[in-house]
Amino acid sequence: MGIPMRDLRAVVGGAAGAVAAQFDAATRARRWELFREAFPDIERLAVVDLGGTPEFWLHAPVRPARVEVVRADAKPQRVLGWLAVAVGEPAAFGSPGDEGTAYDLAVCDGLLDATPPGARGALARTVRGLAPRYWVRSEEARPAELAGLFPDAVRRRERRGGLTCSWVAAKPG
Repeated sequence: MGIPMRDLRAVVGGAAGAVAAQFDAATRARRWELFREAFPDIERLAVVDLGGTPEFWLHAPVRPARVEVVRADAKPQRVLGWLAVAVGEPAAFGSPGDEGTAYDLAVCDGLLDATPPGARGALARTVRGLAPRYWVRSEEARPAELAGLFPDAVRRRERRGGLTCSWVAAKPG
């Protein structure tokens, strides 16, 4: 007697889901390796994360000296001694030459893709103006666009299953 189709789908779906989860975990691990290669001194750096979440840093395999996450939809809070949330529009946070908190590294992970193409130049200027080093990942922007937005960056392709899944523009400094 054979396995009923609904049971077969459940078994195959579960196996496929497990494989996908392992694949995602491997992709995330490789991304953190690239991040660590670009910023081997991350434990000493003050980071501003534009549009990120505190949970991202709480679960990260690296821990910067200080992280300030900037979100328009958040309440200001100190999550831990080294991790805080600031309220502000990430794409327009601070301006070059502002007095105040100094950052070593600006992280903009995913915000570029959520920004309309016509406004990406302003976001890129914000990223480049907040810190001498930066890390930006995009699934939508083409290499030529990234080169225009971040001319001083090293651009790296992230692959998944042999296909390009995203690009990283980083300025390790």
